[in-house]
Amino acid sequence: MELGIYIRSGVTFKGMLDLTLHAEKLGYFGVFLNDHVHGFADNGKESYLEAWTAMTGIGVKTSKIRIGHIVLFNSLRNPAFLAKSISALDNMTNGRYELLIGAGWNSPEYEGYDLMEQGRGMPDAGERVERFEEALHILRGMLTKEEFSFEGKYWILKNAYNVPLPIQKSMRITVGADKPRMIGLTAKLADGLNTGGGLDSLSKKIDLLDSSAKKYGKTKDDYFISGFSGFQIAKNHEEYNNLAKKASKGSKKSVEEIKENAFIGTPEILVDKLRKASDLGVKMIVIAPRPYNNLDEFKNNLNILHDKIKSQL
Repeated sequence: MELGIYIRSGVTFKGMLDLTLHAEKLGYFGVFLNDHVHGFADNGKESYLEAWTAMTGIGVKTSKIRIGHIVLFNSLRNPAFLAKSISALDNMTNGRYELLIGAGWNSPEYEGYDLMEQGRGMPDAGERVERFEEALHILRGMLTKEEFSFEGKYWILKNAYNVPLPIQKSMRITVGADKPRMIGLTAKLADGLNTGGGLDSLSKKIDLLDSSAKKYGKTKDDYFISGFSGFQIAKNHEEYNNLAKKASKGSKKSVEEIKENAFIGTPEILVDKLRKASDLGVKMIVIAPRPYNNLDEFKNNLNILHDKIKSQL
C-alpha cells in the first residue's frame, strides 16, 4: 500500500514546500492539498492559500513525488478550463499530477463567492451530481483528445482544443465519494474511488463500489481505491487509550469502535490497521498526521511513519 500526505491549505507556502520536500525525500507516494477557497478555523478567516496556485508552486519545486488535490471542487472551475489547467500542470511536472475530484458540498463557499452566479447559492444534490457527471465526460474527453466537442444540459463545447495533452496518456480520474449515487457514478465513469473514514466506513463503501461495478462487467479490483483519514500515532498503549477516549467523546462511536476502526494507535497497531485496509482493496491512503500546523511535529510524524509503519507495509 502507498501512503500519501495531506497538508492543510492554512499552512504557509514555505511550510507546504518544506513538508513536501521532506515527504519526497522519504519516498511517500504523493502530497495533497484540499481545494476549499477558505479555511474553517476563525469563522473562515484563517490564512488560506488558493490550492491550484499553491500546488503549481509545489509541483515545479519537486521532482519525484506525485501531487494532487483532495479533492478538486467541481463547481469552482469550468470543466473544460480545468482540463486545460490539469494538462499544463502535468506537463510542468513531467507527468506527476494525480487527479481526484468531487461534486462540492460546502454551502458558505457557494454563497460567499457566488459560484453559481446571481446569488443562487448551492444547488441541490441532484443538480450538483448532474453537473459532476457532465464534468467527468468533459475531463475524459479533453484529457485524451486534442479537439473535443460536447453537448450537455449545463455545458456545450464546440471544438475545444487541448494542446499539449497531459504527459500521462491515460490519466487516472478518481472521484471523491461517500454516497451511493456518487459511488455508482464512480463505477460507471471513473478509474478510482477516494473515500474517507475508518476501516468500517471503507469496507461499506468499497462493497458498494463492487456491487455497482458489476453493472459494467467490473469489480472493485478494476479501480484505484484510496482512503483519506486523520492519523494519530501513540507513543505507547496508555496514550493510545487516551486518544481513543478523546476521539470517542467527539463522535457517536464507543471507545471499542474507535480502537477497532479509526487510524489511531501505536505504530504496531497502525501497521495492522493499514494491512486490513489493503485487504479491503485500498491501494493508497492519504493520511493527515496531526498536529496539522506544527511543522516540526508534522515532520517528526512523517519520520515515524516512514521508519516504523511505511517500511512494514
